[in-house]
Amino acid sequence: MKFLAFFRPKRQDAALFGLGGLMVFAHAPIGIAPLALIALMGLFWFWQQAPTVTRAVQQGMWFGFGFFGIGVSWLISSIYLYAEVPLPLAVLAVLIFIGFLSLYFMLAGALVGWLRRPVEGQFDQAWYWLGLMPAVWVLAELIRGSLFGGFPFLVTGNSHLYTSLSGYVPVIGAMGVSWLVALTAGLLLWLFKTRGWVLASAALVLIWGGGFLLDRVVWVTPKGQPVDIALLQGNVPQEQKWQGDQLRPTLERYVSMTRENMSADLVVWPETAVPGYFDVVERGALRSFVRDAQLLEKTILMGVIRRDGANDAYFNSIVNAGNPEQFYDKRHLVPFSEFFPFYDLLSVISGWFDIPFSEFTAGGIGQKPLQLGEHKVALSVCYEMAFGTELAPGARDADFLVTVSNDAWFAHTLEPAQQMQDAQMRALELGREIARATNTGYTAIVGVDGLVREQLPLYGPGVLREKIQPYQGETPFVRWGHTPLWLGTLLVLLIGIGWRFRRSVVRQPGRKQSQ
Repeated sequence: MKFLAFFRPKRQDAALFGLGGLMVFAHAPIGIAPLALIALMGLFWFWQQAPTVTRAVQQGMWFGFGFFGIGVSWLISSIYLYAEVPLPLAVLAVLIFIGFLSLYFMLAGALVGWLRRPVEGQFDQAWYWLGLMPAVWVLAELIRGSLFGGFPFLVTGNSHLYTSLSGYVPVIGAMGVSWLVALTAGLLLWLFKTRGWVLASAALVLIWGGGFLLDRVVWVTPKGQPVDIALLQGNVPQEQKWQGDQLRPTLERYVSMTRENMSADLVVWPETAVPGYFDVVERGALRSFVRDAQLLEKTILMGVIRRDGANDAYFNSIVNAGNPEQFYDKRHLVPFSEFFPFYDLLSVISGWFDIPFSEFTAGGIGQKPLQLGEHKVALSVCYEMAFGTELAPGARDADFLVTVSNDAWFAHTLEPAQQMQDAQMRALELGREIARATNTGYTAIVGVDGLVREQLPLYGPGVLREKIQPYQGETPFVRWGHTPLWLGTLLVLLIGIGWRFRRSVVRQPGRKQSQ
């Protein structure tokens, strides 16, 4: 096979790196969904040719380097530009993180190589491409999305937000669609490499046609009248945000925008729109504003830093200025940004070297939606929008969702669009409209169909004044979460392990006789 001979190990590594990088452009903001299929077909094909488990691991590593090397390159922006870390150290930190994320693809390669059956016929190829590989791919995503707090960046299913596969999202979630994307890639390989084109074509029609039909199922229904909401986008530059002399101008900007929209039922400020402790500005710069909000009984959700002096705790929070007793504390913090693993050890080291070091405290897990007027509203902050199963309990009891973010850390990179795509997938999974207020862009209202209904222009101040529709009912995903995926992937692994064990038992007598 001359074509296979061309791809010697070094050329394979380059091809795999390119395929990983190519897959990034299947996601927002580029959004060419077929690129995900092409990338996975290439990876699966190379995995089939891997002569050893070690080689399959190496192939997963190179694919991961390409995928995350481009996909999370936006980390340089926050580490170098805003954290003021020297460029060599910033690059090193990002490379280490890319290597860490690539471990999950290496794990997938290890499982594929270890559980692979000798390819003797169409059945073996079908098992490999349609059973083992898609299941292992999704298992790696499930583990990546949960282990060490979870890093669910660029979930494969997100790339098919605008295809018929999105009809499955309310049922099996974005990661369930990841399985279907991987299965489609396997079916296409099977279609091209074997004579089973009739079965492969029928399966493809069934999968994609099923998504088309599911997209027309009504899982949730409107509840009451739409709510008049105003989402503020201050566009405060990150390099100025925390400077002391910018506190008053920043607050004046948001107060002015709020006063112009006081007729709205709900006003929302972005994440940490108040660059200071809430208890300080409540008694100082925002004293009259908070008092007026309380007197007028207005609901104004502000992104703030809330502190508990008695426990020396600091929270990334959303507080209702009209009733400061109503607040939400961010539960899922960003590792190495809002909290630090091994905090006790690092805090000691920081003391030795006089490095300023602090971290946020995670909010309580059982926080309920806030009762804002006639409606219950579930809240979340930034990174939490990537975790559908964590948002599901609140969405079940809420009429709609509000999320706030500050993407100025990653302005003009891929990250803001990726996070917006997460919000669109959550609206589909949870069956609730989502209002998203950000500092620099992607301030939007997302419908239950996952489509953006209204959005402000990027990188400019403005107010999105729009109606958000409350909903009631549950999607299957809210009810089941990722449980079916875990069970399905583990079942495939158990079958693979069983076959591997059976082969080793069958071969043992032959080896003894030959001796």
